[in-house]
Amino acid sequence: MSTIRLFLVLIVALFTAGCGLINTPATTTTTTTTLRGAYLGAFVDGLSNTAGFESKIGKNLAVNSIYIDWNTSFPATDCDTINTYGGVPMLTWEPYLNTTNSLDAISNGTYDTYITTFAQAAKTWGSLIYLRFGHEMNGNWYPWDGAHNGTTSGPAKYIAAWKHIHAIFTQAGATNVKWVWCPNHSSTPDESWNSAVNYYPGESYVDWIGLDGYNWGQGDWKTFGQIFGTAYSTFSTYSKPLMIAEFACAEEAGKANWSTSSFSTIESNYPNIKMVVWFNTNKERDWRISSTASAETAYKSAISDSYFLESKPVN
Repeated sequence: MSTIRLFLVLIVALFTAGCGLINTPATTTTTTTTLRGAYLGAFVDGLSNTAGFESKIGKNLAVNSIYIDWNTSFPATDCDTINTYGGVPMLTWEPYLNTTNSLDAISNGTYDTYITTFAQAAKTWGSLIYLRFGHEMNGNWYPWDGAHNGTTSGPAKYIAAWKHIHAIFTQAGATNVKWVWCPNHSSTPDESWNSAVNYYPGESYVDWIGLDGYNWGQGDWKTFGQIFGTAYSTFSTYSKPLMIAEFACAEEAGKANWSTSSFSTIESNYPNIKMVVWFNTNKERDWRISSTASAETAYKSAISDSYFLESKPVN
């Protein structure tokens, strides 16, 4: 056998016997940013409504959204229930505090014991959680927004509070918690200091960017693009996946047609949106998908497209 031929035989032997390099297929992982499609989520106004909602739409909810008051303990039982349904919990954590300086109170350590206990419980629970702290901070309707925390100094105070909480979770080792930073799609007041980008804590402190917005109807009818287009363009330049963390349409705005158009538009024109969470409750308007039979049929048809994913997210 020639020296060259012997060399080739040895090379083949190494690749077929050594570490199973030929016989073991490569493992591939789809990251959220490269995912084709958007996870389907909803706030169903009570976890007991989950089964009925899923039955109506003919799909599992990949994400189940709930709201947690500040000083409420970590909702392990609710998270277990959501997991049982096959979804991932998204906790909107709302710091309604008995103070006129909510953000300062968080940053100066007043609530560290509570935050630490919450973070440790989240770690102990162990599975994936989306945590949406202090959403819509660029509005003027919550005690944690900039308008209620010094106006022009509000964004810096919000960032300081966010980083303070994040540091406590990091120290607790709660790596299963994914941080959702979520402004409103537009700012109120619409002034330069209150621009949503001024509240952004930074790439190291955020895992997802969320956006909230509604079609209110009654003289304020807007398409999905008119609501979210500008904010989407702005935050698509950031290195984070986007979600629509709250959205819905008033029945007066023609919900059936709006739902059909919106989900089609998301698939066609908004590839960076990787999660959509419908706000399914009767509150300021009847936002429910079933406000009329035609609205329910339209929603079910729109999300039946395979682009809208019912599989449980992994990150």
